[in-house]
Amino acid sequence: MKSNLKFSIIIPTYNRVEFILLAVKSTLDQDYKNFEVIIVDDGSTDSTPKVVATITDPRVRYLRIENSERGAARNAGVKIANGDYVTFLDSDDLLYPDYLSTAARNLSNYPDTVFFHLGYEVKSFGKEGVGLVHKYHGNNIKFLLKGNPLSCLGVFIRRNEALQFPFNENRDLSGSEDWELWIRLAVNFGLRRDPKICASLILHDTRSVLKIKEDKLIRRKMLAMKYSFQDPEVKRKFGRYWNKMDAYSDTYNSLHLMLDGHIRRSFHYFWKAIGTYPLVVFERRTLAILKYFFINLYRKLFSNREPT
Repeated sequence: MKSNLKFSIIIPTYNRVEFILLAVKSTLDQDYKNFEVIIVDDGSTDSTPKVVATITDPRVRYLRIENSERGAARNAGVKIANGDYVTFLDSDDLLYPDYLSTAARNLSNYPDTVFFHLGYEVKSFGKEGVGLVHKYHGNNIKFLLKGNPLSCLGVFIRRNEALQFPFNENRDLSGSEDWELWIRLAVNFGLRRDPKICASLILHDTRSVLKIKEDKLIRRKMLAMKYSFQDPEVKRKFGRYWNKMDAYSDTYNSLHLMLDGHIRRSFHYFWKAIGTYPLVVFERRTLAILKYFFINLYRKLFSNREPT
């Protein structure tokens, strides 16, 4: 690899002592060597500081801040980063050894790139097998209307623009602060993508995305839309898609509630979405909602039957 680009890998963490060392090890195992790792401890109350202190690699820096949620933690990391590009790794996810080298090759070939994304896959902690694979071809950004399949994993932002376009730090937005920022970045700078799978998002029982209450889920989705549309370019280019985005957000809420077994509340948002944008019924997420509806119905019907 001839590129001389330097990367700053920013790892926000909060009470993830059982995962943090694995995440850091995956950064230090990169086959591309020009990088730094910035661990931003968002006020952990477990033994994270002691565990991180055992890391002796000089490329790893540790910053502890008052608990402020992940958007603020990432912003804090960006402010002290000295790489050409920043990239983000949640402390319970993993990078593969070719993560940085693949990014360096792409970014060296297209040096004007501001916003870049690599593919990733979803795995269950402690289990073999691969789940949903996120890899996107082409540079069309309208897929962001449907939600945030990018997550934070695989995202690279040129540092100067990352300073100009920080994460929104409103705590009520937490969990959707990345989607809100990706919309603004994509509309203002475009998005270049390489579908190669270079990282894995790890599912486990304590992952925060699996424990969201309905009111928080609804509020954060609406805040993400509200804040992103305050950007003049977003309003100009995506303004006519507001109803579509609103409907997609409602189907996301519907699916989340259906997965959690709340059938009536799930259908409340599903019908609301259809009323806002009827074509949403032809989306893949609608099939998922119906699939889990029948699974829930089956469980309700047969869980109360006495064994014969």
